[in-house]
Amino acid sequence: MTADQLKEAEDYLRKADPLLGALIDSQILRDRTDRHDYDYFASLARSIIGQQVSVAAANAIYGRFQDQTNLQPENVVGIDEEMMKLIGLSRQKTTYLKDLAQHFVDDPAVYNHLESQTDEQVIAELTSVRGIGIWTAQMFLMFTLNRPDVFAPDDVGLQNGMMKLFGWDVMPKKAELAVIAERWKPYRTVASFHVWQSLENTPA
Repeated sequence: MTADQLKEAEDYLRKADPLLGALIDSQILRDRTDRHDYDYFASLARSIIGQQVSVAAANAIYGRFQDQTNLQPENVVGIDEEMMKLIGLSRQKTTYLKDLAQHFVDDPAVYNHLESQTDEQVIAELTSVRGIGIWTAQMFLMFTLNRPDVFAPDDVGLQNGMMKLFGWDVMPKKAELAVIAERWKPYRTVASFHVWQSLENTPA
């Protein structure tokens, strides 16, 4: 997203949701160019590693994973399970990462066509891979394909950020969160980035 596109999105969100607008005015979105989002394998692996762990833990594990594999699928396929355990990965996540890596070893361009697909098509295709659920696919859409209008109600960080933003005492159900986020369309991704940053808890 270019600077002009971001400004357009933020201007729209300020009008659509005054509370979110106040949050936008209070912070500047961090630059995320240090992420490996240009590399589909690295991006998906990062999201798998980040499942159900804190951001700090995910970043630490991902760093060790990167050091040991250089984020090369063939290295991941060949690494032994004991090393993956030392990295901090469970047997289940090891299985998921090796399965994902095998897809890229078999065909390095296996997912290059995703850029031309709709959000729904991307989610459907990615969730057919072991270990990739809807949340992981949504993170891929937001951080790798830079889709502007994605909302992930299952994300704990978004849930906590929205609770803080709106001053709720009780967390609404996920379906209610999705309805509330409708006011942010067609820029729910940018809104989510701001909500995450308000907690200093951007997904790993």
